Amino acid sequence: MIISMKHFNIWDKKFDLFVLILINIFAFFISFLLNANFLESTLLFLGLPSLYLAIVEKKQLGKVLIAAASFGLLFGFCFDFIAEINKAWSWNGGLMFGKIAGVVQVDVMVWFFLWILHVFIFYEHFIDRKKLKSLISARGKWSFVIGTICVGIVLFANSFFPDILIGKKAYLVLCLVSIIPFMLILLYKPKVIWRSISVLPYFFFVYLSHEIVALKLLQWNFPGDYIGMVHMFGVSFPIEELFFWIILSSLVGVSYYEIAYDNSKN
Repeated sequence: MIISMKHFNIWDKKFDLFVLILINIFAFFISFLLNANFLESTLLFLGLPSLYLAIVEKKQLGKVLIAAASFGLLFGFCFDFIAEINKAWSWNGGLMFGKIAGVVQVDVMVWFFLWILHVFIFYEHFIDRKKLKSLISARGKWSFVIGTICVGIVLFANSFFPDILIGKKAYLVLCLVSIIPFMLILLYKPKVIWRSISVLPYFFFVYLSHEIVALKLLQWNFPGDYIGMVHMFGVSFPIEELFFWIILSSLVGVSYYEIAYDNSKN
């Protein structure tokens, strides 16, 4: 399918995109200069650009914050909880706060929230053409309810049936389960995805930069079971990390946002 650039607003806002790229370059170098810890790099790579976009995209900020809380905090908690107990990834220190339920670091929840906030507000500012007038759609409320139920199920399972949450290649399995709705959207509402695909280059740049910094500064590592490892720029990380987070996660995120919290029309 040939995707026409006339479908996107992103090229009408070149200055904002230029500022975001500069912020990412700044985050990259200042992290090394200051030997930043996990939370500091999170604020630099994800917090600063989100703050800039929040200033220029004030009208949609309330809806974006609610959506980011639902996906970043609720679904993010479930994803990280299962990943942590399966050692899909691990942290090397520099975390400032304690753990939730003895597993999930509060600092990591800050990361999940800012990560998805950055994706959603970028989408609203640059790409979404049909703005939803109300704060959120009815589906957004259900998303929040389902997220809350998922948190309860994960905590219940961990308390009474912990073996259910343990498995081989947990990172891969978690990601495959997480993209099932994305595949359904691709099948039944492909325009939502094709009209949003221009998010990929920017977030690939951001996430790869963040990955290099985090691994070079020993902010996180990967001690688990993976389908393979990628070696580039002097660091190594799982193929799952490259494909599902660095390449695909931004597009998956905006498609879920559009279906759950917007009008599913892009």
